[in-house]
Amino acid sequence: MGLTDVIDQIKDWPLKRKVALIFSVVLSIALIAGIVMWSERIDFQVLYSNLGTEDAGQVVVRLKEMKVPYNVEGNVIYVPSNRVYDLRLELASQGVPQGGGVGFEIFDKTQLGVTEFVQKLNYRRALQGELSRTIKQLAEVDQCRVHIAIPEKTIFTDREQHPTASVVLKLKGGRVLNNAQIGGIVHLIASSVEGMRPHDVTVIDNMGTLLSKSSGASGDSAADSKQLEYQKSVEKEYESRLQSMMEGVIGRGKAIVRVATKIDFTQIEKTEERYDPDTIAVRSEQRVQDKSSGPSSGGGVPGVMSNQPGSGQSGAGGGGASAQKQTESINYEVSRSVSKILQPRGEVKSVSVAVLVDGTYKKEKDKKVYVPRNEADLKKYDELVRAAIGFNKDRGDQVIVSNVSFEESVEDIVPEKTDYMKIVSSVLKYLVPIIVVLILVLFVLKPIIDILKVPVRRPEFAPESISMGVGGGKIQEEVSPDEVVKDQVLSIVKQDPRKAAGVLKEWMSE
Repeated sequence: MGLTDVIDQIKDWPLKRKVALIFSVVLSIALIAGIVMWSERIDFQVLYSNLGTEDAGQVVVRLKEMKVPYNVEGNVIYVPSNRVYDLRLELASQGVPQGGGVGFEIFDKTQLGVTEFVQKLNYRRALQGELSRTIKQLAEVDQCRVHIAIPEKTIFTDREQHPTASVVLKLKGGRVLNNAQIGGIVHLIASSVEGMRPHDVTVIDNMGTLLSKSSGASGDSAADSKQLEYQKSVEKEYESRLQSMMEGVIGRGKAIVRVATKIDFTQIEKTEERYDPDTIAVRSEQRVQDKSSGPSSGGGVPGVMSNQPGSGQSGAGGGGASAQKQTESINYEVSRSVSKILQPRGEVKSVSVAVLVDGTYKKEKDKKVYVPRNEADLKKYDELVRAAIGFNKDRGDQVIVSNVSFEESVEDIVPEKTDYMKIVSSVLKYLVPIIVVLILVLFVLKPIIDILKVPVRRPEFAPESISMGVGGGKIQEEVSPDEVVKDQVLSIVKQDPRKAAGVLKEWMSE
């Protein structure tokens, strides 16, 4: 069957069939065009999100220069998925995005005629930008801004002022900074600016909450915070030990442990001096003995008469005089002991533990029924907890183990979610065109071909029925076309009734 035959056959179709053919062809072309456009559609993924206005503008300019297609939705920039990582590396090599503010790269380009004031201003901007980038490296920090105020230097030392700094932090959802991290930020900024002291740095969050502690207050506040952190660390250590022990016995997620401690942070220094009167020791002993001897002096009655010549002297022939002196000194020492006692700081005075234990479950008629634990099990758990914390009744320790029903679904670690939509989209990208082509072939092209194969029957007029005969000198009357068609239809119906019935059904459907 040639092309002309096909065209002739289509011309003989009824109007409804021609309209249906045109609609099918147009629909098929539209579907094919849509599938081609969908399969060639660019899959966009996030390149950067939560960028500042300046950084987003720089990224867009670079993408335009590189002639890379992109989409911008709010503060999110999308690029083709197959070029996400390449573009990130290439933009990073160009210093984009800068991460909030300009850094020391502002001095990469030398500018002539810049005044000293502009140089100082650029230096301050660069320092603020570099500090912001450094602080943003913390896992808890989402955005950061640093403001530094550097006073003018003066020759009068009594009027000299120190630089000050303010830091505004925007933390990521659900994240908090501990005191050690805040102190690290404060000392980082104070060490980066000449003449700045740590208490000259103020740190707040995006809600206006003051995070840094003012050093103008006494050191007691800092000591209190350290003591509180120490107490929390002790309680957390107890809880982790008890939690791992209980879960090892009754199963994961079947126990909840809470610990409260009382810690004495007072530091006592005591000096004791003791004397033992029963123990006496000779400390020193000194003995001194003095003896002296010499001639005797004149005797008699003292006076003038006894000294006159011729007067007799009694005891003239007597011997010399002598003297003796003895001194003794003994020092005794009583036994004495001196002890200096320094009691440690942070002594645990008491421990209170509360343990909630889940029961067991059994199935009854496709339902889970809670079964509480018996008293023997609870007593065993109580003894284990007491042994784990070093229970001491004298210091006021408390342990309570209770059996309660937990919720049926225990929250487990959520595995990493698989992006099924992405997988399905990539599969459909190649599967849908095949399915559509098969549908077009089976339900559009094949019926059209089958219809074209069926010839359209035309009314044929027999020459002998139309010709004029000269018989008996009479001319035969011309037969009407309707009667000829009627006769042909009747003959076809007689020859093949089944085929005739099919043709009638087709006509009726049209």
